[in-house]
Amino acid sequence: MSDSSGPHRLNEEDLKNVFAPERVTRLIQSLAPYLAQEGHTALHILPLAWRIGHFAMEPHAFWELYGEEHARLVLLTPDRSIVQQSLGLRSILENAFELAETTDGDLLLMGHFGAGITRAGRLTWHQRGAIGLIDDYIKALNSPGRHPRHFPVSQDVSTATNDFLASLGISSSDRIIVLNVRDMNFLPDLKFHALRSADIATYKPAVEQLIEDGYRVLRIGVDDSIPLELEHPHYREVWKEPGYSTLLDPGLIARAHFGITCSSGPEAVFRVLGVPQIQVNGVLQCGMWMNERDKLLFKTYRKIDNGSVANYRNLLDAHVPARPATAEALRECGFSIEDNTAEEIRAAVMEMHQALAGHQTEDQAAAEKFLKIGADYHALLEAGGAPVDPSSIVAKQTQYGYALPWTRLADSYLETHPDFLE
Repeated sequence: MSDSSGPHRLNEEDLKNVFAPERVTRLIQSLAPYLAQEGHTALHILPLAWRIGHFAMEPHAFWELYGEEHARLVLLTPDRSIVQQSLGLRSILENAFELAETTDGDLLLMGHFGAGITRAGRLTWHQRGAIGLIDDYIKALNSPGRHPRHFPVSQDVSTATNDFLASLGISSSDRIIVLNVRDMNFLPDLKFHALRSADIATYKPAVEQLIEDGYRVLRIGVDDSIPLELEHPHYREVWKEPGYSTLLDPGLIARAHFGITCSSGPEAVFRVLGVPQIQVNGVLQCGMWMNERDKLLFKTYRKIDNGSVANYRNLLDAHVPARPATAEALRECGFSIEDNTAEEIRAAVMEMHQALAGHQTEDQAAAEKFLKIGADYHALLEAGGAPVDPSSIVAKQTQYGYALPWTRLADSYLETHPDFLE
């Protein structure tokens, strides 16, 4: 998981003052209303609450790790007068958290740092940053018998979603697929994230096949999202519809038979709600984990020196998942990346359709090999083998989420990448 929307550049004096006593005092004073109550309080600072992926995954991991042993969980986020938040996720989180807001940038800056966990009196301050928090949660998921729990959808979100779908002529018996595609129009100033984008046109054959098979396809996005050139009553780009707001996104996802996602924030909403997803145009990242019915379709990685397709071991040996998900970091590892083709996307989506219907026979040998390679890399990380940037402010990654034993690579990926597991 990326810890920020961009690299932090702090001078030595700034670094010395991040946890200065007067700043920590201000933080504790801001928590006074919660600490005055009975029971234990746990705190996580969430500076990137405006990013839907962070607003989903960080609270979920925090809830999973601390929810049962604390009377209350406090999330400290930027004030909504400064940044927007997903209305739907906020409605869900309000049932499990105390959502505290601040305009104090010094307090929010702390949230980026992988400093440690402090327990003092009735307060637990989990100050490990986004990467450290997710790393801790993946470690917990590796415990014998442990599986992810998922957030329930709030009544407000469910009611609004049902009303919205009714306005589109979609009944409770209609099967829905929710599509999310990150394109180059999303956060265009952040060019270093471009390798996570894809061309919406390559999704058209899959969408048309789904419609032919009787699904309603609802695409979530933002105002600047590049439209899919498809006119059909069973395909809607929901952000363009009257009555749409971000309150609806989690409700639409919860209603989906499955989702077609990519390496971008909304896929985290599927994850924390437990809704199946086929993640296409995926990129390797340590801090991502999948649910039991999910499938992965990675982009094509190539070796820069000779142009050949890289296999899984090549990428893990170069620590690609432990590096930032940027084209520059990937080049430093010796690789380039290509989007999935339209046929690769269509085949993976149809595989997901068949798997959920119980009509797919999984390639067990390939599944075991994928997990074995991942487990070897996970063991290397746990033994301290990940590269460390001495100037980094974030926690070191010790876990590899795609090594969790229920993670599945789409069988169709091996049809076009037959040497990937060699």
